[in-house]
Amino acid sequence: MGDSPAETRPAAPEPTAGRPLSRRRFIQTGLAALGAWLVGCRGTPSLGITPSATPTLQPAADGPGAATPAPVAAPVDTPVTGGEPAPDRAALMAHWPTTPSSRVVLVRHGGVWMAGEPDPAVVLQMLDAGLAALTDLADTLSIWRTLFDPDETVLLKVNCFSSGGPTQPAVAYAVAQRLQDAGLRPERVLIFDWSDDDLAAAGYALNDGSPGVQCHGSRGIGSPVRLSQGQVHLYTELETCDAIVNLPTPKQHEMAGISVALKNHYGSIDDPGALHSDWCDPAIAELNAHPVLRDKTRLIVGAALRITTDDWENPQREDALLLSFDPVALDTVSRDLLVRRRQELGLGTGYLIEGARHLHTAQELGLGATDSGLIDLRELTLG
Repeated sequence: MGDSPAETRPAAPEPTAGRPLSRRRFIQTGLAALGAWLVGCRGTPSLGITPSATPTLQPAADGPGAATPAPVAAPVDTPVTGGEPAPDRAALMAHWPTTPSSRVVLVRHGGVWMAGEPDPAVVLQMLDAGLAALTDLADTLSIWRTLFDPDETVLLKVNCFSSGGPTQPAVAYAVAQRLQDAGLRPERVLIFDWSDDDLAAAGYALNDGSPGVQCHGSRGIGSPVRLSQGQVHLYTELETCDAIVNLPTPKQHEMAGISVALKNHYGSIDDPGALHSDWCDPAIAELNAHPVLRDKTRLIVGAALRITTDDWENPQREDALLLSFDPVALDTVSRDLLVRRRQELGLGTGYLIEGARHLHTAQELGLGATDSGLIDLRELTLG
């Protein structure tokens, strides 16, 4: 979510009305003064960065701001393994640095849109195929049951900052469906972002206490989180849940390079505006290293049916989902998607690469991998 540096949030958020200022207002106000400067420097950023690790994308020889994606594995079919049981949870979720590399799965389906809306059946098919490829297991229901216990409360952290380019509801509801298939009662599944208003504007059905899948914004502020750039507070929902599924949507971000899984948790705290200096580095990485976010996150599903390469209110179709247990690796692959699409549109790409310096900081903190040699990318095309 692309919050303004000046943004603050109320100490006790109300369900709907009474907020002093919505986040969409800050896109028009807090970033307006930066707009002209950022547009001018997109193609040839001069950020003075000394990367801590080799980026996945290196500047190409055809001019400043261009980039050439590193080679990736050839597309593979959905693995079929005979339905063997899933390993234990820790082994299933293991990624770099506890394993030699981190796997990211990119699933595409050209038929996912029907009459201008995502087809729920196709989204479920993409989710199942992606999870099978991520784990090398054919029995996806056993995977869900290994990752989540029936008596747990699972928070689905979506990103609804821009009504034009939020986490697509069809993806969040597909995850909620599979959690119920695995034995969770719908009331134990919470679709969450900080604001009821943003959730409703993005197309989510609000529900706070009635039967069915829950969906609402924050109802209170919890423990302080002390970071090198300032102190913020987690929302209570993050502290009281048992597990988290991170459901970002890939977006360019003029103050962080990209906004995907790692930056999605700026919607999990009360004052993200305090953490926007220096291209949000090291704040994004430090926030994601907090035990509540690091240890409770069980899966990341990138909702890339649409991605936002420029105007947040006008995303472009990508017809894809991304899945990983490693948020850093998934963000790196998402950055590649954004870079490729901006190149196709004739737009500069340098700030996406250099501005996303938090990826290298996150790797240094052991949160996951951004070096291309540490990422095992599997690409599936289903239709």
